[in-house]
Amino acid sequence: MPEFASAMELERFEKRWKFVFTCFAVIFAVALFDHMLRSPHGQEAIWCYSLGAVALIACFFSAHKLRDGARQEGLIGGLDLLGEDLSPGDLDD
Repeated sequence: MPEFASAMELERFEKRWKFVFTCFAVIFAVALFDHMLRSPHGQEAIWCYSLGAVALIACFFSAHKLRDGARQEGLIGGLDLLGEDLSPGDLDD
């Protein structure tokens, strides 16, 4: 973390990066749920995976800026969910 002249600068820095993390984490979560529950296809899948990947990278970057290992572990847990299939399946099942 860079050096800060005052506690107020540190607080502004943390608030800014926590806001960035939260915004992109919400996008990542929506993309993850869309992938897991609906199994998108075609253009919808391209948007889902593209937005999810960009959001994931932005989350990792903001967690790195905050030096917050717990946030990084949470993102890795989200990635682990990609391997699980929670889709309802076909009606024939």
